[in-house]
Amino acid sequence: MNIVVFVKAVVDPDLAVDRLASLDQPAESAALILNPYDKNAIETALQLKEKYTGTVTAVSLGESVATEKALREALSLGVDAGIKINGTAGAATGYILGNVPLPDVDFYLTGREAADNNQGVVSAGIAAALGLDFIDNVDQVELLDAGVLTLTSRWDQSELTATYQAPAVISVTDTVNQPRLPSFRAKIQAKKAVLTEMAPVDFLDAAGLAWVNDASVTTTFELPPTIQKTNVIFSLEDDETAVDKLLAALQTKHIL
Repeated sequence: MNIVVFVKAVVDPDLAVDRLASLDQPAESAALILNPYDKNAIETALQLKEKYTGTVTAVSLGESVATEKALREALSLGVDAGIKINGTAGAATGYILGNVPLPDVDFYLTGREAADNNQGVVSAGIAAALGLDFIDNVDQVELLDAGVLTLTSRWDQSELTATYQAPAVISVTDTVNQPRLPSFRAKIQAKKAVLTEMAPVDFLDAAGLAWVNDASVTTTFELPPTIQKTNVIFSLEDDETAVDKLLAALQTKHIL
């Protein structure tokens, strides 16, 4: 069974002074950590590998410092190989990752979301680019046979279980398992490991690159205008008609 796990580096909220700082600056490397949700995806992949022989490959797209940090931490956890995609994509991230040339993959795993933006949209983009089924918010993974998984998602007091045949894209939650800790030896080996490096231009055609460029246009963010609000306190002690005035004011504001 060959499994690909897509990972990302995020700014450590306990160490970063400015969460909006550029992740490509070497000075920020100490404040970068592997996305916590991706650790659950890695642990899921490793458990599947241990039950059914195969390989686990980690793939990360982003600036050089961030991607290398994430991939080497993934390698220290037991991942077999790391692929570093240099560049940024914004809204086109899922499209690029879904087009990375990765032959004979049984399952693609991701964490539920990235801890720095909490959007969880990249996984769906990967599935769309690959043209595969996407199973989101998976809380339990069981291997039935080679290439067949039983996936369970829990929603409040309900539970949904279904069986899926490889290949498929699966997004796991942070309750699916308890990620393992790396050994000192594994950390040393991860630092020395050779990463495979490529860029979108290496595997996307001209039309694909044009689409990525259009989708990656940065949008200007602005704070919404400040709305001045006034509070009016009606006192029964000072005005016997205070209740009527309060009701009228609420009706004017379309609250009642």
